[in-house]
Amino acid sequence: MAAHANLLDKNIKKNMIQMALPLMFLNLINSLYSVVDTFFVGRIGELQVGAVTLVGPITSCAVAFTTGLNAAALALISQSIGAGNREKANKTATHLVLLSSLTAIIMNAALLLFTDPILAWLDCPADILKDSRAYLQGIAFDFIGMFLLSLFHAIHQANGDSKSGVFVNSVSAVLNIILDPIFIFGLDLGVLGAALATSLSKFLLVPYVIYRLYKNDLHGMTTIAFRKFPLTMESFKEIMTVTIPASVGQFFTAFGFVLMNKAIIYYGAVAMSAYGLGSRIANLFYIPVNAIGGALSAFIGQSLGAGDVEHAKNCFKEGMKLCTAISAVITIFGWLIGPHIVPLFVKDASQELLTLATEYTFYSVATAFFMGWYGILSGVFNGSGHTRSTLVLAVFRLWGCRIPMIYLFRMLGFGPTGIWWSMVLSNLCCCAAGQILYGTGRWQKTKLKKA
Repeated sequence: MAAHANLLDKNIKKNMIQMALPLMFLNLINSLYSVVDTFFVGRIGELQVGAVTLVGPITSCAVAFTTGLNAAALALISQSIGAGNREKANKTATHLVLLSSLTAIIMNAALLLFTDPILAWLDCPADILKDSRAYLQGIAFDFIGMFLLSLFHAIHQANGDSKSGVFVNSVSAVLNIILDPIFIFGLDLGVLGAALATSLSKFLLVPYVIYRLYKNDLHGMTTIAFRKFPLTMESFKEIMTVTIPASVGQFFTAFGFVLMNKAIIYYGAVAMSAYGLGSRIANLFYIPVNAIGGALSAFIGQSLGAGDVEHAKNCFKEGMKLCTAISAVITIFGWLIGPHIVPLFVKDASQELLTLATEYTFYSVATAFFMGWYGILSGVFNGSGHTRSTLVLAVFRLWGCRIPMIYLFRMLGFGPTGIWWSMVLSNLCCCAAGQILYGTGRWQKTKLKKA
């Protein structure tokens, strides 16, 4: 039986750490996909790293819908469990799996169809065009595995179990590590091999994920039953009420990074490679603080489902305390070792690449606290089902702050450094706005409907 925490217990800090630790490991596993790909692609050359980095946010745009479905899983299922309505939780999970599968298939086909128009719009340089196209077409097959593994984790997290998702994604990450060198070098597929290895490593776990969800009743957790719970318009509308705002927010976030890449590629393919390396390293440092926000969603959902608003507020306070302490350590540690990590990824890296990547890493690590704060605020709004607030923050962070700052700093002649500064300042402004939204107290009203 999978152990899961009692999220309504008064020992919040202990339970939050218990919940966050597996999430930290899961985030590390998820980061390994890109880190491992970057490492092996870096063995080919530094421009290939830029090719993979350029098209990365395109796939994030395509998978924005699964972010909304996961938010719906966390909010609706955790609130149903908190209210003692297991039947409602099972029905919601079943419909989420169906919608997630259909969306993945549609996204797969769309990305394959529009690969060349996308690359043309990105102004992809000729020296990385072939590799960018190959990676984008290969990673299109990642959607089915990615969507279902991600939803599997969200469903279990809503039940207070963050270990099952870690196990599945750990196995997938190990498969990716094994398949990457085989596909990239053994089969001589280059960056296409990296994409196919990532896709296959997740797809192979899909049968197990479906089997586990069918048998979850044996473990006292949310299960799925397609025959028992056919999709209805009422259920579809309820899920979409939470899904669409979160999906739109994620889409705008991802598309903002697409525009960031367009701004970075203005300075050349080497600058794009530097950004790719720096972001992979920075994401590793963000793992602990991001895990706190991820864990908080289930705490908020179950607390509000049980009608205990005060407990939900205390969960937010404890999350902020943990975030502050962890981010202080991360920032100092990151500044000390960051410059020594960059050279490990790319064979025979140019001095320009090393300088730009180290500079970006410095600024990224400096914003660790704001990333954690933003994640905690998102955890509150997603857990309560108020994903429109998450949408507002996502749009404000990138479109109200970061994108205008990027082009302003370009006009002022800051070069790539202006992009790094825009990231720090936009995160700060977003957190301030998010705290104001939190202070209104609107998130305290749940979005859950009766079965």
